[in-house]
Amino acid sequence: MKGSIDKIMSGAGTVLHSVIIPLFALLFTVYYRPYGTFVFLDMENVSFTFNVLMIFCIILVSVLITRVWLYLLGRHRSVSRPVYLIWCFGEMLMSSLFVALYVALISPSPVSYFEAAGLSFVKLLATCIYPYGFLWLGFELYSHNQEEALPAEDTSLIRFYDEYKKLRFVIAPEAVMFIKSEDNYVQIHYLDQGKTKKFILRSSMRALEDVLARHGLVRCHRSYFINPSYIRIVHRDTSGLIVAEMKQEGCETIPISRKYHSDITRLL
Repeated sequence: MKGSIDKIMSGAGTVLHSVIIPLFALLFTVYYRPYGTFVFLDMENVSFTFNVLMIFCIILVSVLITRVWLYLLGRHRSVSRPVYLIWCFGEMLMSSLFVALYVALISPSPVSYFEAAGLSFVKLLATCIYPYGFLWLGFELYSHNQEEALPAEDTSLIRFYDEYKKLRFVIAPEAVMFIKSEDNYVQIHYLDQGKTKKFILRSSMRALEDVLARHGLVRCHRSYFINPSYIRIVHRDTSGLIVAEMKQEGCETIPISRKYHSDITRLL
């Protein structure tokens, strides 16, 4: 479910992961001492409990930093499941590198940093896979319940999503006069209570092509889709270009490519 990833990357998801993952690692390590962590962290000069608390702080800061990055990334683009899984592994790797640095510095006997990094990564991953899994499952169930609670989507309306797959605009197809592409944006020209209005959406014509075709809008130019019911007449202008005059007063003329001319005239 794509919705579960969006919720994981939300503010609430960021806080939950930043708190629960390090806290689980702390409690699990202190009470169960799994995977030989007691031998790994119990040193003559520093107690096991102190080392675990220090590592908890390191993981807390590391996860907080990576989760804030993920949150900011989610505000600008969509993230797929595979990318999120890679992010989680990267999060543990980053924590492991800092934990290894701490272990190498405080160890009374010479310890290779890369050996400490490898051991730290394996032990952290084996420990933190539980909170990652529980949180993922929780957000999946929450998303599933929310989707089931939503009413069935009205397929008679056009839903416009931006390039980050976020819903930005919903409108009846019969209200749309034409859609124009301009750089990285599209302009949706429509009627609202008899007045012409425009909504600007960050997207591309290619991304909108299928949904527009399903709702009766027709491509008439590489940069235009048009609603045939608003065309008053198709003719050549003074420069010889084929254009469509719209029924609505004050509306711009719409260029029609030779490629689409026969399709448009057939609909009139």
